[in-house]
Amino acid sequence: MGDEHGNVIHLNERDCSIQRRHQKVIEMAPAWSLPKKLRQNICAAALKIMKNVHYVNAGTVEFLADQDEEHFYFIEVNPRVQVEHTVTEAITDIDIVRTQILVAEGHALSDPEIGIKSQEDIPCNGVAIQCRITTEDPQNNFMPDTGKINDYRSGGGPGIRLDAGTAYTGAVITPYYDSLLVKVTAHANNAPETIYRMLRCLDEFRIGGVKTNIYFLKNMLLDKNFQAGSCNVNYIDHHPDLLNAPQVIDEPAAGLLAYIGEVTVNGFHGNGSNPKPRFDTPVKLNAADEACPSGTRQLLEELGPEKFSKWIQDQKQVLLMDTTYRDAHQSLLATRIRTRDIMQAIHYTACKVPQIYAFEDWGGATFDVAYRFLDEDPWERLRKMREAAPNILFQMLTRGANTVGYTNYPPEVVRQFLALAAKNGVDVFRIFDCLNQLDHMTLSIDEVRKQGKLAETAFCYTGDILDDGRQKYTLKYYTNLAKEMEKAGANIIAIKDMAGLLKPEAAYTLISALKDAVDLPIHLHSHEGGGCTLYTYAKAAEAGVDIVDVATSALSNGTSQPSMTAFIQALSNNPRQPQMDIEELETIDRYWQIVRAYYAGVDGKMTSPNTTVFQHEMPGGQYTNLRQQAKGVGLGDRWPEVCRMYAKVNEMFGDVIKVTPSSKVVGDMTLFMVQNNLTEKDIYERGETMDFPKSVVDFFDGKLGVPYGGFPEKLQKIILRGEQPHLETPPAPIDQEKVTQDMKALRMPETEEARSSYCIYPKVYKDYIQRYHQYGDLSILDTPTYFFGMKPGEESWLRIGGKMVLIRMNYITPPSDDGFREIQFEVNGMPREIRVRDKAASEGAAIIRQADPTVPGEVAATLSGSVLRLIAAKGDVVKKGDPLMVTEAMKMETTITAPIAGIVKEVCVAAGSRITSGDLLAVIE
Repeated sequence: MGDEHGNVIHLNERDCSIQRRHQKVIEMAPAWSLPKKLRQNICAAALKIMKNVHYVNAGTVEFLADQDEEHFYFIEVNPRVQVEHTVTEAITDIDIVRTQILVAEGHALSDPEIGIKSQEDIPCNGVAIQCRITTEDPQNNFMPDTGKINDYRSGGGPGIRLDAGTAYTGAVITPYYDSLLVKVTAHANNAPETIYRMLRCLDEFRIGGVKTNIYFLKNMLLDKNFQAGSCNVNYIDHHPDLLNAPQVIDEPAAGLLAYIGEVTVNGFHGNGSNPKPRFDTPVKLNAADEACPSGTRQLLEELGPEKFSKWIQDQKQVLLMDTTYRDAHQSLLATRIRTRDIMQAIHYTACKVPQIYAFEDWGGATFDVAYRFLDEDPWERLRKMREAAPNILFQMLTRGANTVGYTNYPPEVVRQFLALAAKNGVDVFRIFDCLNQLDHMTLSIDEVRKQGKLAETAFCYTGDILDDGRQKYTLKYYTNLAKEMEKAGANIIAIKDMAGLLKPEAAYTLISALKDAVDLPIHLHSHEGGGCTLYTYAKAAEAGVDIVDVATSALSNGTSQPSMTAFIQALSNNPRQPQMDIEELETIDRYWQIVRAYYAGVDGKMTSPNTTVFQHEMPGGQYTNLRQQAKGVGLGDRWPEVCRMYAKVNEMFGDVIKVTPSSKVVGDMTLFMVQNNLTEKDIYERGETMDFPKSVVDFFDGKLGVPYGGFPEKLQKIILRGEQPHLETPPAPIDQEKVTQDMKALRMPETEEARSSYCIYPKVYKDYIQRYHQYGDLSILDTPTYFFGMKPGEESWLRIGGKMVLIRMNYITPPSDDGFREIQFEVNGMPREIRVRDKAASEGAAIIRQADPTVPGEVAATLSGSVLRLIAAKGDVVKKGDPLMVTEAMKMETTITAPIAGIVKEVCVAAGSRITSGDLLAVIE
């Protein structure tokens, strides 16, 4: 600082080593990491320069310090106050802006108005650090982001100074101005304490609606080399890990509001908005303070699998497995029941009815549906249930070599999945193959036994063993299967009657024969669709069945299992009657009666027995799902025709066993034929020119195995177009190195469970993770809000990050001309606004596509702004790195280059187009 009277003093030095592309990012005063002598020499040199030119007013002299910490070199003089002057003011307690105004008025530095008589009057108190919070995206080469700030809360506290720019709730950040939101200055006695204060302040910031560089600043401050003062001007460039975003959602409320807004305006999964019904409050099942009594899980741990198997056989009463938590809602409600609703009942049930043999609560379709439709992690569900019900056996359904998928997986994938399921809480593994091929089950049996768990090996029942006119699947067929399963290491034999085809007398005959054939417990699973399964269960009990599958009454019958309480009452005065607290079971059922109403949109609502099941033989779990699919493709009013065609397709395929995934093959072919008005004759006459569903082609290619009796040769040739089938071709090994790279690129959790999910369902799991990063943890929403959103005036209490948050929806505006609605919320009383495109209102309007970051040839806008000019055109051949177009934002031009070599298939913008970060600009193939 110099005055017009020849006085020049320095205000100590600042360290601006933390730079990106030679632009300062973090500034510190003084340069506490440099030797004191070097700092003094630098300040002396600055004074010498400024005195020599008779400098007046504020200015900054810049030097480059050598790594030897002895030499330094002059760069330039900036004859002005710089952005980082706040750190100098903090350590000197001098108002630089006021001082230069006084100097400009003619005052001397020594005048009372300024009060600097000599260099010795300039203090150097502690350490100050300044961080600039901007709307720059560190992962997008620090390109500025644009949009509307829908939430702004700053940090504060002792030693914190904020110099705000355009930061406030409702501010619109445009592409045409500086991206700086606020300068944060922290001041304390020493560097570690100053760093701590800055980190605390940055943690307190909440900025929603635009991307910011806050996480990058925190990464930098936490860096050990930064804290040691050993960073040079190239440090950021050489440490790209500083740009890695955290795995957690920085502002979870923002994601939740975005989801609530989307589902309110456009409906669940975009299926159209529906008015939110008024639901009754469920019965509260309160046993939170009760410990679960000892149950079957402790008995298994005590006895081990073999002795436990014998214990089952020794029981006089029929044991009951409760399917409420898996197959009951898979059969009735398209597998849609959420973890939140399960957790309100499972602990209470385990406490009050500990005589239950097992909860069937995992595997089957619950695994992928949790990811696809419920925004939930099935592994987390399993862990939560296990903690809540530590006393009851947990049983899962696994499809042998398919695990919980729809294709065969390599042995290492199968083994890892089963080991993780056992680790996370599964005790009993019901292992089956959709075609009853035992060689597809043996590896799973071996791994389950290796884990010290129970291997319940199931054969799938179809046909009618007492029908002399249909003897493909005979009594001998099933008893021989059971014998082979026993030899393979099964602890329990299960009859998996997927469609409820097992009639009472056939059940008595089959179970009696199995009891003679093997020395293992017999477990019967069936469905009540045809209306006679409760009677079938009674005959099974008479024949000596050990375990049957039942469900709470509210989720029983129809395509589900028989009612648990109905079965218990049916065996009154019978020595095999299970002994359980009926009143507690009825209390639990009253809870499920209310909860079932939440899922009305997917409820099959079968109000009476459907004896047509004995004609079409559709599995109970498929009935509601296929009906939903039929509605989705416009065949809802032709459902009886779909059922008849299902039976015809099964006949065409040679009467196959129908259970996931083979039932899906029959279902896909059925919809294909009905939708295209095809007959069996059409298939045989014109089939070689048709494009059949992929699942059908894969089935006849042998990817699921070989059905009992083989494939119909003529039909197989038509579907494969004369190609030879790849029967029993082993699945290719998984490229684990590529899996690791993909998971890292997609910001997936680094856990064994996440890896297993990605190996089995790569696209499904990727989509789930992307939605998680977009919306956060949606499991905290109550079920009506998750499916229907909110109504104006409605309030909802949520626990977010350990804090209770009150969300209120105030209003929704009508759609604008471009199809957007404004929704105003309050979060703990603070207003928040979001914009949601109303898909119904914007039909016919141009929809801006977003680039898929996982598709290499999709070129995305790197920042919001406009297209200045196009360089490449559709059909051009480009090399990687060739320029495609030039965009402009915030007075900064960016040349967009080709990410891969190929042909420009599509250019999605024109010169002058307005663009937003992430918009699809071009496609290269």
